[in-house]
Amino acid sequence: MTNSTAPAADPGLAFAGSGSGRSPMRLHDPAQLPLLDEVLAARDVDAAWSGLRRRWGDVAPVDLGSGARAWLVTGYQTIVMLARESGMVTTETDAWNGGPGRSLPAPLRSLFRPWAGQTVETVSGPVHARLRLPLDEVLALVDGAEVARVTRAVCDEIVVRWGDPARNDPAHEVDLMREYVAPVTHLVFGAVLGLDPATGRQVFELADALAAGHGDATSIDELSFLLGGQVLGRDASGGPTPAGLLAQHPAYEGADEAVLGMLSLVTGASRGLQAWLGQALLLALSDEGFLRRLAGGRLGTDEALDEVLWNASPVTVLAPRFAVKDGHLFGETAYVERGDAVLLAVGAAASDPRIRGKGTWDGLGNRAHLAWGAGSHRCPAPGQARLIVRTAVEMLLRQVEPVLATGVEEIRWVPDVRFRRPRSLPVTFRPTGAGG
Repeated sequence: MTNSTAPAADPGLAFAGSGSGRSPMRLHDPAQLPLLDEVLAARDVDAAWSGLRRRWGDVAPVDLGSGARAWLVTGYQTIVMLARESGMVTTETDAWNGGPGRSLPAPLRSLFRPWAGQTVETVSGPVHARLRLPLDEVLALVDGAEVARVTRAVCDEIVVRWGDPARNDPAHEVDLMREYVAPVTHLVFGAVLGLDPATGRQVFELADALAAGHGDATSIDELSFLLGGQVLGRDASGGPTPAGLLAQHPAYEGADEAVLGMLSLVTGASRGLQAWLGQALLLALSDEGFLRRLAGGRLGTDEALDEVLWNASPVTVLAPRFAVKDGHLFGETAYVERGDAVLLAVGAAASDPRIRGKGTWDGLGNRAHLAWGAGSHRCPAPGQARLIVRTAVEMLLRQVEPVLATGVEEIRWVPDVRFRRPRSLPVTFRPTGAGG
């Protein structure tokens, strides 16, 4: 783990708890902390998680940047407890004690201080239930067979567009993240919602920019305009599209809530699908054993995707929580103050050996990896996501044989707190069946 700020001695030992006669550690006690973005950008993120556990245990204080701090929870059981409406934490960002004067790094701004109004991620209780209802009801109407059909059509069109050079020229290079993963994500999920390709592309680009901290009120206005045009849209049967149903759902108290509901949905879909598909393809390209099990039938695609969620979790951290009162939230060695930020690092919990074991096949078929979250804030579309990623992986590997054009150690990661996805996946191709 890269940690340029780490002191020579372990500061955690200076706050060992009441047994040592010292006071429990508070979030701002240690003089120096690991930077969150350095932890998440580590090439070997499992080693980074292990380093944090050795130094701090299952809960580590981390520097968010600009002096702001948070508790980073890596223990599986604690994550489950806090994610399931424990009453100890809230997702309401107004509860944060970080202070309005903090200038956070861009990838954190929309998570800790959303300026566009209440979203389904940043509210709790009855308001959250009301804002979540439209997402659950609309997504429940989406036909799985249609999702698979659209995904196959989109993937086939992209691969065909690459043409003979990509199939036969050993020097022809393609970035799978830019030329396959991103367009599949945007075109397919946009089509699932009933957005035409041009509108879908614009909506997802705006959502990605806002999530990265690069948007403003103008972006929200533009998104509102784009979605307003979908209200009267009709599907093939003449009924309203899912986007239209969402825009007019009676649970929303105004157009602004509908726009923010769509924003939450497409942001999570865009980044989450790109992370899962990108990680799956990277694992297939860099782990011959995984690829052989996948191609040879020993491991079905669904089981392979579950292995990705365990071994290379595309979800790193859930939306922030904030302590609702002072106390020993994590045990006697740490004292949490009201408003402290709490980050649930499901990417670390998924590899917790106390939960899963250490064998290659341990936990196979076990879907308790927490990548979807837990409790009322759980991902609203795991079924649709699995269909899209499964189909996209199968379509690509069935038609071409990609070969990673760089060493796996050269892969870098998008600066994103919540999702771990490669910046690029450069590959060359050999004709299917050419052998290795």
